[in-house]
Amino acid sequence: MSFTLDRNSWSTALERGDMGRSYDAYFSSGVYLSRYPRPNRRTLRLLDRLLPVGGRLLDYGAGEGRYCFDLAHRRNAEVLAVDISAVARQHLRAASSAMGIAGRVEVCDADDETYRRALAQGGFDVALLGFGVLGHVAGRRSRIELLAQLRHALAPEGRLVLGLPNAARRFRARQRACRPLIAEGALEPGDIRYERPLEQGAIPLFYHLFTGAEIRRDLAEAGFAIEWLTSESLLPESAVTHSRLLGLLDDGACALAPARFGYGFLVTARAL
Repeated sequence: MSFTLDRNSWSTALERGDMGRSYDAYFSSGVYLSRYPRPNRRTLRLLDRLLPVGGRLLDYGAGEGRYCFDLAHRRNAEVLAVDISAVARQHLRAASSAMGIAGRVEVCDADDETYRRALAQGGFDVALLGFGVLGHVAGRRSRIELLAQLRHALAPEGRLVLGLPNAARRFRARQRACRPLIAEGALEPGDIRYERPLEQGAIPLFYHLFTGAEIRRDLAEAGFAIEWLTSESLLPESAVTHSRLLGLLDDGACALAPARFGYGFLVTARAL
């Protein structure tokens, strides 16, 4: 797939949080899967603990299915896999069928009636926004509204699991470059715009980077209480998902290091 979103349209597309076309190109290129070939062992272990066998998982931003496929297979989970990218949804359907788990993995866009019906039905044991998905939602109000939606979709003892990028460790140069846009009101504090280079051309992306204090504030406003806030990894995600040894060592180091040193945060929260 060629990527044709021109620079003049970046501002409008990213400000409204429309990342679908960017991720269509990212997934189609094969670069995304090559960068992140495995689940983060730390996140997967947490999901194993929280999701009962035969439980219900809402995977928002399911991407290539790194978590939901494993859980549908090993835990016999009933999965709703949500993604804004049409290419990702096509992959999720084809791959789940090839793995023989299509009957347990329903795929949809967040604009679909399937998603709205699932939210209204509720009863999910875990709602997952893994590996920075929430950071790709533009606008604090939009992020809080999404979190509140997911709170209503959870079963009474259900849990929200978030992987969030740490502002202290990520994109420091881009943060400095975006300060004028924040000052003029084009971006909110913590927002950045950046590019992911591909052979077909650079993909424009939006990201919101988080502090620990901001996570606590936003989750409280959305009606959640944090149960656990730790490091998702200390090394970059691409390193710990490529190398099993680095993933193992990083997992052990995360257990010792304060969350503020994490490359990303890993958060578990329950509804108030």
